[in-house]
Amino acid sequence: MLKKISLSVMVFTYLFAGVYHFTKFSYYLSIIPYFMPHPDILVALTGTAWIFLAFFLAVNLTRRWACYGILLFWSMSLPLNLYILSIGGAGIPLPHWQLAAMIPFHLLLMLW
Repeated sequence: MLKKISLSVMVFTYLFAGVYHFTKFSYYLSIIPYFMPHPDILVALTGTAWIFLAFFLAVNLTRRWACYGILLFWSMSLPLNLYILSIGGAGIPLPHWQLAAMIPFHLLLMLW
């Protein structure tokens, strides 16, 4: 029962994250490092990928590969979090300690 609840929460979380990339597009655009090419395309692709991964996570046949994809995305986001922390928040209105806490939080999400 707990496993089904956890899976449902996970699917909803990643689906929400994907949709949020499109509803808060300018926010995600603002945290892309300046040296990354075509940041608008990167934000759109990332949002689309989160949505697809959420759906694939819900299907038993594709769940394992969706987990690998999610781990890949979280591992790619760690350098972005370090970049955001190193430049003082990239315009994100959060205190330094909360920005720093995002790194171990993402590691916990990877363990989940």
